[in-house]
Amino acid sequence: MQAPPYLTPLLLTALLAALLGAVLWRRRKAPGATPLAFLMASVVWWTLAYMVSLSVTSIAAQLFWSNIAYVGIVLAPVCWFAFALSYTGASAALTHRRIALLLLVPLLTLLVIATNDFHGLFRRQVFQATSDGFVILDAALGPYFWFHTAYSYLLLLSGSVLLLHNLLHLAPYYRTQAGGLLIGVATPWISNTIYLGGLSPYPYLDLTPFALLISGVAITWDIVRLDLFGIVPIAYNTVFQSMEDGVLVLNDQAQIVDLNPAAALLLAHQPQALIGTPFSHAFPDGAAAFAQCRQQAPSYTEVFLSDPDSVRSFDLRVTPIHDRHKNVKGHVLILQESTKRKQAANALRRQNEELLALATENGHLYQAVQQELAERKQIEAALILAKESAEIANRAKSRFLANMSHELRTPLTAILGYSDMVAIEAHESGYHELEKDLAAIQGAGQHLLRLINDILDLTRIEAEKFNLHIEPFVLADLIDQVADTISPLIAKNNNTFTVEKPDDCGIMQSDSTRVRQILLNILGNATKFTENGSISLRLLLSEETQTNASALITFIIRDSGIGMNLDQQHKLFQDFVQIDDSTTRKYGGSGLGLAITYRLCKLMGGAIHVSSAPGVGSTFTIELPRHTLAQQQSIQQHQQHLRGGVEVDAVDRRPLGETLQPLVATPLPAEGVEQRVGDAAAPCDHKHPSPKSGTEL
Repeated sequence: MQAPPYLTPLLLTALLAALLGAVLWRRRKAPGATPLAFLMASVVWWTLAYMVSLSVTSIAAQLFWSNIAYVGIVLAPVCWFAFALSYTGASAALTHRRIALLLLVPLLTLLVIATNDFHGLFRRQVFQATSDGFVILDAALGPYFWFHTAYSYLLLLSGSVLLLHNLLHLAPYYRTQAGGLLIGVATPWISNTIYLGGLSPYPYLDLTPFALLISGVAITWDIVRLDLFGIVPIAYNTVFQSMEDGVLVLNDQAQIVDLNPAAALLLAHQPQALIGTPFSHAFPDGAAAFAQCRQQAPSYTEVFLSDPDSVRSFDLRVTPIHDRHKNVKGHVLILQESTKRKQAANALRRQNEELLALATENGHLYQAVQQELAERKQIEAALILAKESAEIANRAKSRFLANMSHELRTPLTAILGYSDMVAIEAHESGYHELEKDLAAIQGAGQHLLRLINDILDLTRIEAEKFNLHIEPFVLADLIDQVADTISPLIAKNNNTFTVEKPDDCGIMQSDSTRVRQILLNILGNATKFTENGSISLRLLLSEETQTNASALITFIIRDSGIGMNLDQQHKLFQDFVQIDDSTTRKYGGSGLGLAITYRLCKLMGGAIHVSSAPGVGSTFTIELPRHTLAQQQSIQQHQQHLRGGVEVDAVDRRPLGETLQPLVATPLPAEGVEQRVGDAAAPCDHKHPSPKSGTEL
């Protein structure tokens, strides 16, 4: 054993490094503290192992402890580089994979040192030298030693460059911290360079551990006096320098020690020119507000900056900076411009006032709408009541007409019967001059009877008591009967009459009396409004009428009479409506014939179309099903059809009249209008198109 005089400084250096490592570990949450704590641990390991290697005298013991010291030597550069990355805000680069890559060369170095006896790559030769009476280990270094040294110095140089670059962009307060830290940590590596370069006055003594003592003093000064890791400029460039709000750092004398570009632009000076300037001189408008706010922690107030063109408002926040002893070391001032926000707030307030006024107006409007709705409901209730009253009155009217019609038919039947008897007696007795008057009485009675029958039909339909008597009949026979009945009246006005029908029309199952009534009503109107013209009745059948029970049979009645215009057609099928008073006075009519015809067509499941033009004539197309079911349509559905409108072609039209007056002066034969037809022959197989032109009713 030997006791060189520099064992004590080495021991003090190790103790100081251990103390620093413990302090740093307690603050390991601060950026850069953990890798620097590991660096101090590496220094402690290196110093203690080197101290033991100097105290022993055998070459084997010195070589062993020298190898042990390399555990701290190879880890120190890695810890230094990791500390530089973390302290400068690049800790995201320290992933587990990259740390493993950084430790790859140190681990390889320790392996090469442990196996050096087999290859001599680290030390080619080991020997002892004497210095001042003490035995010191010396060696001829191998190629791997220089590789390890180059790698270590590369890490040291990289970390130093990062710290220097960060130092140049820091505020003076932070530069003092980083400068002391850089001096404290770089001193051992400078001494190591002197030792390896042979520039040391003690050629066999490694001065690096002694330089670590200076390093410990510098770092301790940073921790105790400059609060190292208490205020660390993490992401200084990306956060502080790029903030849009103006930020100023003042010391305890209210002097500006740092500010970001936004604050410099606000104060209209270069940052270097404002460093060390009292805040009251740099920003006179905010001096009073700062003096008020520094009494509170933290405090907010509003300051104004006058520009030549406008006055800008700012929210000022003052936050004190404390050291670890809770003493105020300065203040951080944040100036956030609130001009636009205040303008937006004023605009929002005005908008709210406008919205409030609009809401008030809408409230009044809502009340008015509610009042109007209440009035409309009252009107609707009144209309419903009026509608119900009208329906009641209409039903009462129908009952009245039905009762009156029955009351009128009884004496009228007696009148017709007695007039017939008188006519027979007058003819047999030779009173021929009375026959003409008796014929007029009979004609007028027959006309009145038909009018009463029309009223009865209409009232039965409206009262939903109208029944169809469905039975099969020969369609051709019905056409012939209609032709025979209407021919005398057609000839009276010098009109020609033609009938077109297939040879075999087949059997139609429907109410023959109502079908005959429909045809006679339309033909009667044609004869009434046509003079010296032509009237035709055409029957069309389609192929499907043979197999389809719902197939339609089409009756087309065309005349060359006076025709009617578009407006007249809208009134054509309304009850008790004369479409033109002049034609009524000239041609007569009650306004019921066509209305009943329309309702009968709908009741039997058919339709009626009209096409007409003034001076040209009119064409009525009637479509009825070949087989009408007894309950094909309910009376309620029929009433709904009757309430529908009338569709009209683009051609001008006129009314033909409303009623049929087959015999005015001459009584009709009993087998005329009211005759029914019994069984008939087989149906026809002719095919004809069903015309759809005109107005569907």
